[in-house]
Amino acid sequence: MEKTPSKYIVLAGTFFTSLSSIIIRFSEAPALVISAYRMLFTSLLLLIPVMLTSRGEFRNITKKEYMLCTVSGIFLALHFASWISSIKMTTIANSTILVSCSPIFVALANYFFTKEKLSRKMTVGISMSLAGTVIIATGSLGDSASNMMLGNTLAFLGAVFVAGYLVIGGVVRKNMSAGVYVFIVYSVSTAALFIMCLASKTPIYPYSTKEFMLFAALAFFCSILGHTVYNYMVKYVSSTLISVSTLSEPIFASIMAIIIFREIPSVHTVIGGSVIIAGIFYYLVTNNKKNTSSNARNTK
Repeated sequence: MEKTPSKYIVLAGTFFTSLSSIIIRFSEAPALVISAYRMLFTSLLLLIPVMLTSRGEFRNITKKEYMLCTVSGIFLALHFASWISSIKMTTIANSTILVSCSPIFVALANYFFTKEKLSRKMTVGISMSLAGTVIIATGSLGDSASNMMLGNTLAFLGAVFVAGYLVIGGVVRKNMSAGVYVFIVYSVSTAALFIMCLASKTPIYPYSTKEFMLFAALAFFCSILGHTVYNYMVKYVSSTLISVSTLSEPIFASIMAIIIFREIPSVHTVIGGSVIIAGIFYYLVTNNKKNTSSNARNTK
């Protein structure tokens, strides 16, 4: 009998994911370059394991599934391009809190495209999170010189784009293993980001050894030990537990930013961030109860 891994592994994955913003702050490379090399190194790290364990699965993938994976990869590329840019323009606390709003857009996408109904309680949770983003935004109105408002907007867009990646993943993963799915998506994302670098005339070489070490650290610690842990643990724990645990990412990142960069969150960030996290938590818990009740009725 297969031993169930500890659910605390999910929290470890969240910690490694929260290192992203800290590592990015140490890099002097353009955001697009950081994004492109992060995805490139992540794809290379996955290449051998996926080929050894799931090579035959690629022959069974349909054209429609490849198309969906391509669209998902483009969404992921846009997510990294916008969110990593935001870290260089706004505070780490603002950036990580606003990008954590993705469950809002996943819910809205499911409502419009899959006709999944939203209960009154779920709507309240989403409204709370949107109100929190407004609070954070009002705290940045006087910071035009530092482009903080633009950074906040890019972080918010990062949440929109990653929601597209998550929604498509929910559809494709029904017939595809996690390893094969992320390998295809990460590879497409890599290609899209390097094309964006070339189109914007952003130099992709040369960079110092220090920069390449940072790119590799993002790939190994944040993507492999972070995001891949979520894909692994979803087999053993509920997706709601994983979603709720990711809400601790802004907390981890903000604490590290205070210690390392002496970056103290503003009152607007603390209040708005608390409202956002509370709203998303309320939405996720409510959604989980709704699904549990529905499953119980269907088994009767």
